[in-house]
Amino acid sequence: MEKRFFKIFSLVLAMVFVFSVSYGKQVKKSEVPLPPSEASLPVIKAEPWLQVEPDPNVFLEGPSFDREGNLYVSSIFDSRIFKITPDKKVTTIFNKKGVLPDGTAIHKDGRLFVACLSGELLAMNRDGSNVTLIEPRYQGKPKVLNDLVFDSKGNLYVTDFTGTPADPTGGVYRFSADFKTVVPIIERLASANGIAFSPEGNVLWVSETCKNVLLRLELLEDGVTINPIAGATIPYRFTGGPGGCDSMAVDSEGNVYQTLVFQGRALILNKRGIPIANVLIPGRDEGKNLITSNLAFKPGTNEVYIMASGKGGAWIFKFRGLAPGLKLFSHQ
Repeated sequence: MEKRFFKIFSLVLAMVFVFSVSYGKQVKKSEVPLPPSEASLPVIKAEPWLQVEPDPNVFLEGPSFDREGNLYVSSIFDSRIFKITPDKKVTTIFNKKGVLPDGTAIHKDGRLFVACLSGELLAMNRDGSNVTLIEPRYQGKPKVLNDLVFDSKGNLYVTDFTGTPADPTGGVYRFSADFKTVVPIIERLASANGIAFSPEGNVLWVSETCKNVLLRLELLEDGVTINPIAGATIPYRFTGGPGGCDSMAVDSEGNVYQTLVFQGRALILNKRGIPIANVLIPGRDEGKNLITSNLAFKPGTNEVYIMASGKGGAWIFKFRGLAPGLKLFSHQ
């Protein structure tokens, strides 16, 4: 009896040891493990498309496509904007010391609009010429502009990347189509960041980085007023830090593609804000390409191009979305 008990006890100990070792290896295999609530979601693996710079300190942001298929990408901290042709030829169209270009959007008249962390809202030709400063202040207060999106009428919505959970001073503001007036959409946010419209154009999605949440704002017909009946909600709270939710894109079915900076991935949520898939960047488990900041659909396709920087250099990766992208104002 004692021998049998000893054998069973030894077997249990061995099983516990094997489980502990295998579990330890499983936990340690990734520098950025997926949160338990998202770990079982379907996975889309992104593939390398282009290394823009080998320098790990180059921080890519703000992708936008023009009608000819050229991709415009900002490099925030060295003050550059790149133009990348369909055959992957890279040229610098803008380089001005002290300016920190972030999000970009293209007007249907062809001009490139740039939101800058240094406070400027710029408009320029797509070759970088004829740069114009559009006054980015509201009630005399300067803003730290992060991202931007046009609605179907040419009004421009921008995010103000200021504030903390303890002192939420950021928000979302709308420039009228003639750029003569600026009005707030929502204020008292902790670093408003990504911004995108739903396919119908009545829902504005906003990521609030310093609270790590996704906001859903249902707008009335004036494009300014938030529906007073549950029009501003938080469908999802993200996990992990430092960093958090960054920029986003929406596809033609209303799915939200939310990048998670310092996690080397994007999370896809359906039109109700429920997670449905992970997009994973190669090298993330080893701590490479973790600064996944922004993404954009190539117009008329399911192709999504996502920016990833950090250890490993400044890369653009590519993956296939769940549906084609929206037809943006630039292509109307």
